[in-house]
Amino acid sequence: MKNPRTIDPKRNRWMYAIGTSGRDFFYQLYSGYLFAFILCTKNLDSAQFAAVSIVMVGCRAFDAIIDPIIGRIIENTRSRWGRFKPWIVIGGVLAAFATMMIYTLPIDGWSFILLLFIGNALLSATYSLNDIAYWGMLPALTSKPEERTKLTSLSQFFASVGFALAVLLIPTLTNGSKAIGGSAVTAYRIMALLCCLAMWGTQLFTVFGTHEPPHTVLNAQKAPKLKLRDVIRIVFKNDQLLWSSASTFLLGLAGIISQSNLLMFYIYIRFGYEGSLIPLSSFGFAIGGWLATAIMAKMHEKYGRQRTVAISSLLFVAGNVFILLTGLLIPSAMQMPLFFTFSLGQILTGFGSNMFYMTMLVSIANTVEYNEHHTGKRQEALIFSVRPFVSQMSSAVSLAVVSAVFIVLGLNSVSTEMSTLENQAAQNLLDAATKNAQITTLLSEVGMEKVRVLLIAITLIPAALVVTACLIYRKKYFINEEYYNKMREETLARSTEE
Repeated sequence: MKNPRTIDPKRNRWMYAIGTSGRDFFYQLYSGYLFAFILCTKNLDSAQFAAVSIVMVGCRAFDAIIDPIIGRIIENTRSRWGRFKPWIVIGGVLAAFATMMIYTLPIDGWSFILLLFIGNALLSATYSLNDIAYWGMLPALTSKPEERTKLTSLSQFFASVGFALAVLLIPTLTNGSKAIGGSAVTAYRIMALLCCLAMWGTQLFTVFGTHEPPHTVLNAQKAPKLKLRDVIRIVFKNDQLLWSSASTFLLGLAGIISQSNLLMFYIYIRFGYEGSLIPLSSFGFAIGGWLATAIMAKMHEKYGRQRTVAISSLLFVAGNVFILLTGLLIPSAMQMPLFFTFSLGQILTGFGSNMFYMTMLVSIANTVEYNEHHTGKRQEALIFSVRPFVSQMSSAVSLAVVSAVFIVLGLNSVSTEMSTLENQAAQNLLDAATKNAQITTLLSEVGMEKVRVLLIAITLIPAALVVTACLIYRKKYFINEEYYNKMREETLARSTEE
């Protein structure tokens, strides 16, 4: 039976790529602002704050562990809608439900901790279901290197658009003078709904607009059922997948720490409690990301992936060192020069981080052919289940680091006072202007010693992690362009003989 649909690579490319813009907008609310939501809206004592960290780290670590199982389920799926689309839909719907549950129920204390445990576990697992299916579709749509690079680049461009919109809208409309409803409590409830709608508004393009190749549809031979130990064996015997994943883990850890809630507090302390400062401070990072997306294909063509990673790492480190030095040398009174130099450094870090990450996506995708060459099986979903596994582990470890810094510096007590004021504003016990003024005063009383520690945490730690990731990749990952083409030719010749 032949596939009745004519596959248009250009249509597939655009319909697939558009789908990631809303996903990344939604994902930022979950990965980038869940902790901020708790800090700004929940009244928690020290034990409950510590419990929040344990729950969030535990849920993400558990999710990372079950990702290969999810990959196995997707790998063995056969339906009239293809292998990936059913799970994109199911995972997305359940993730939206869990999000609304966490962000809208008005409870505090240990009751919130229980809600966070249930909701965050469901959100992590179901978003991964959507995520593995979505990215697992990428290598299935095309095996041509030039088309895969275009598909990856365009997808990352739309992802960066979703990321940029999230960074622009979420902090601006939830904290400070422009908060929806005058308080972070009300604003986060409305923002959660908007993020869920944005995700599904764009995911529909992927679900209804892409056509999977014949080997992924209903008439394809169903893969044998695998046990968990078989999945682990498949994943961890692919040495190129392991090393590229190790580099991706360190890169993800660096990126999350550099753009974490530590950065948010640093901005609020140095420049004032105004949510719109967060997107302004991150605008340089977004510009760098867009530049990286625009020239990724040319960089790979001119320098190859190994040298591209080295250049990306150098720029990331240079940007962070520049931010550190200017932050230490320029006094807070000179806010405009300080903010300007911070943004310049963010351009370099944004370019380096995104170029490195996109190269890792291509590198992981190429291990599908490496696996096929060595085992005779492609197993896209299983292999791409490693990417969200790595992402979740990076997120879990970074959250542990961020939480530790907050507790050591005593910033959790500051956040509790902030959330008390935000809840008073939500209950109309304070007007928005008075609330913002009191929070600004509260933050201005944080000592400069703590500010310097924050600055070091968001610059030097990420720089060291990226250097390590680069060294691992350049030393251990050997699937360059020449090796990849040779693999494809040998696999094709072998299949022709059979």
